Amino acid sequence: MTQQNTTIFSSISNILDSKLTVLEDFCEIHKTNLVSAFGKEPVCMDCGAEAIEKQNKEMVERAEGERYKRDTYSWLSKHSIYTDATLKQTTFATYETADQETSNNKEQALVIAREYFKGANYNTIFTGKAGTGKSHLAMSVLQVVNENSKPYRRCLFVSVDELMRKIKDSFSNRESYYTEQRMIDLLTNADLLVIDDLGAETGAITSDKTATDFTTKVLYAIINGRMNKPTIITTNLNSKEMAKMYDSKLISRMFRGSQGHVVSFKETSDKRMNVEF
Repeated sequence: MTQQNTTIFSSISNILDSKLTVLEDFCEIHKTNLVSAFGKEPVCMDCGAEAIEKQNKEMVERAEGERYKRDTYSWLSKHSIYTDATLKQTTFATYETADQETSNNKEQALVIAREYFKGANYNTIFTGKAGTGKSHLAMSVLQVVNENSKPYRRCLFVSVDELMRKIKDSFSNRESYYTEQRMIDLLTNADLLVIDDLGAETGAITSDKTATDFTTKVLYAIINGRMNKPTIITTNLNSKEMAKMYDSKLISRMFRGSQGHVVSFKETSDKRMNVEF
């Protein structure tokens, strides 16, 4: 501190001291004399210091709370990878039941959402033809857990096809955020993950094609890293078709705990095909 600043602070201190009046009254909490300054109401200096300390602590806690929220609750909106951006707004409330199957599947998905909220860690499979609402229900499960968990949990929705495209693009783009290892870490660290449209990354609607070694390696790293965390998988394929397309070890890990937690669309038609010509 410069000599000039020292002089200024000393002058201010002297002015304050000259305006402070120590009273004979005592603080009931700290048993110290109350003081009055500039004719204001008497106060306890210790109480004032504690009030400032409490205020500062609350500010720190709010800042830490916001940071924690960004690192957990905000994952769903910040890190999810979609091919259909309208899924961002989907919930159970916006899911329309057209028949008994869609009604039953919605109820089953609600039960699964409640169990995930309570801490269940089994995997769930949504299977059936394209456009039947599998992704909608899977995202709805995520929304329930994301909005209601206390403490917050990291929820994530990722389209497999778009994920693989972004990773491959990073091979020729050094500035890309979507590197292979970063994406594996991201999906592994999610508390609840939806892997959407498994099988689409091969370009296949049936099992005529098999997953590439690259796709298998990435998926295996993700699934293997999530052995104690719940994963929801949506796919147009059935179990036999998936077994032909993917490595048996990968299939075994993806199906972990899914017995009794398969939501199947066998009769529902494509909800998106509403144009006649």
